[in-house]
Amino acid sequence: MTERRIVTIKIGSNSLVDEAGRLDRQFLAKIARQFAAIAKAGWQPVLVTSGAVAGGVARLGLKERPPGLPERQALAAIGQIGLVKLWEDAFAAVGLVAAQVLLTHDDFSVRHRYLNLIATFEALFTFGCVPVINENDTVAVEELSVGDNDRLSALVATQLGAERLILLTDIDGVYDADPRTTPTARRLDTIPEVTAAMVAATGGAGARGRGGMRSKLEAARLASAAGVITDICAARAEAAITRVLNDEHVGTRVPARGARADSRRRWLAVARRVHGAVTVDAGAAKALVERGRSLLPAGITSVEGRFARGDTIAIRSPDGDELARGLAGLSSDELTQIAGKRLDAAATLLGYALPKAAVHRDNMLMLAR
Repeated sequence: MTERRIVTIKIGSNSLVDEAGRLDRQFLAKIARQFAAIAKAGWQPVLVTSGAVAGGVARLGLKERPPGLPERQALAAIGQIGLVKLWEDAFAAVGLVAAQVLLTHDDFSVRHRYLNLIATFEALFTFGCVPVINENDTVAVEELSVGDNDRLSALVATQLGAERLILLTDIDGVYDADPRTTPTARRLDTIPEVTAAMVAATGGAGARGRGGMRSKLEAARLASAAGVITDICAARAEAAITRVLNDEHVGTRVPARGARADSRRRWLAVARRVHGAVTVDAGAAKALVERGRSLLPAGITSVEGRFARGDTIAIRSPDGDELARGLAGLSSDELTQIAGKRLDAAATLLGYALPKAAVHRDNMLMLAR
């Protein structure tokens, strides 16, 4: 990807509709004007938009969203066409060209499709277009699904090498307690590091969306590890996008941890599905986090799931926190037999030569400090 100042902006379903549940044309127009302003200032904006299913519900006059997958996929097909038309009109009014991009997880995880996707984005940027991205809900069965648009936006931001990720939602940031039930809850201006425990403690989705604060924090966690600054703020706050990119603290910011990771490491650790996990002892955790070492079989205490050499796996601390993700140098069957053993003893046990590491540092993305 050519060096560009890319910002990925995700807007949730609850923020896109009016009080009657219809897609809000006036709000989309305000967002488009902010896109035009930041494009003029030198940013390359990328939009990840929810709202297809909500649009389908409104188009059919349904009182609520049906729970079944076929019904939701049908509603996405009905609503997507109107959603993109509204965005096309909104961007055209401010001199921008919209380009629809519908994605599934395989577009990121399958290497040749991923490389083609990146080349397509580069061409769209060269043409001066604004990619308008949504998950391809109509065909995205469970094994193809990204999960929700918060995770999709993190995938897009990390794989495009974006500088910034902005998650626009219906609340004004992350709080230290649930503000709906705790009047003294305080909004956090900055979260230095998103931990697994913090993600687990947050709430679920809203009435019209699939995400919620939990998925936003998980998205911010992945983006931060890949070197992307993430802001979570209210979509309808005045000029939220332009203020965030002027470095105002509009909501809650999760800083990037270090320089942006190289594209291969981002792809290995963020774009690919996690097939299993290993838990390490305290000494190995310290070596990984503080000294940037590779993971050796001797530091592994347990193996979870089934994975082959070359699959992406999670690396967990003794407390269960996810420290890193990386490319497995050995299969789950091999690691189960040699966990806790030195390489020479492990090779003797298995009867053949082994790679230098269970997960090499060059194939690893750290998620924890």
